[in-house]
Order: sequence, then structure tokens, then C-alpha cells
Amino acid sequence: MADKEAERIKLQTEILRFVVLAVFAIGGGSLGLLLGERTVFRVSLAVSGLCVTLGLLVVGWRQGRRLEQLIEHLKE
Repeated sequence: MADKEAERIKLQTEILRFVVLAVFAIGGGSLGLLLGERTVFRVSLAVSGLCVTLGLLVVGWRQGRRLEQLIEHLKE
């Protein structure tokens, strides 16, 4: 049983790592779009990228909380 939960924790950790990398990649790309010439197309892409980044931040926060709960459950 502990092995199954340890594997679940590893999976959740990998998901959290992916979300953090996606936040940096999408957020950095969105900010990079704003550094160039400001056109309606570039600004709309940047705003949509920043919205996705905010959504991923919420997912990352929830994933971190879920991971903490799994670790606490494993300690019990």
C-alpha cells in the first residue's frame, strides 16, 4: 500500500513540475510579446497567454496542496 501511495506522490510531483515549467514558459512568452511593437494581435496573444498563466498558477497551487495532503496521509 505504501508503494502505491509513493508512486502516486511521484506522479503528483511530476505534474507539479510540469505546471511550474509551463507557467514560466507561457508567462515568459507572453511578456516577450509585449516587448516588441504593440499591435492588436500581439497584445491579444499576450493577454490570453497571461490568462493561461494565471490559470496554471491556480492549478499549481492546488496541485501543491494535494501533494502536501498525500504526504501527510503517508506519514500517518
